[in-house]
Amino acid sequence: MKLATTIAGLTLAVAATYSIPATAQSLHGNSSQPAARCQGALPAFETAIRKRPLAIQNEGSTASYVSCGFEFDSAAAVNNASFLVDTYFTNSTDAVATVTCTGVTGYAGGENEFVSMSVDIPANGSGEDANLFWFDDDFAGGGMESGLVAISCLLPAGVGINDTYVFWDEADVPV
Repeated sequence: MKLATTIAGLTLAVAATYSIPATAQSLHGNSSQPAARCQGALPAFETAIRKRPLAIQNEGSTASYVSCGFEFDSAAAVNNASFLVDTYFTNSTDAVATVTCTGVTGYAGGENEFVSMSVDIPANGSGEDANLFWFDDDFAGGGMESGLVAISCLLPAGVGINDTYVFWDEADVPV
């Protein structure tokens, strides 16, 4: 009897598995100029930060902190998570500049994760040689699943944040 019940149960489980409709995923991205999503971290830093259409530039003589928040449709995203945050920088000085940023997930009072990264930007450089990106697996505790992602960057004098991106997969309706 146990064998017959086990076989019947396995048969139902297999049938149920094959009757579940497949779900397609589609890639989504939200790109933005930093003037829309970044600002000086303190009023003192705002005096050195120039918000131009194509960049937020540190035009002061000392480093300034800038914070950027990334909007995306986390309610529609698989696991409520983005899988990539990507930021590009420009160095308008004649020397190599190091930008250090910390990716932050979660909300105030919650369980947060912090992942710091740095990039050396060539003199008068930008583009592929001047970007930082955080993947979801950089946050070992699954912090991107909070649906809230931000970065805090220390911009040396003469360095600006260019374009910013956040990417996520959305589960579509069953196919």
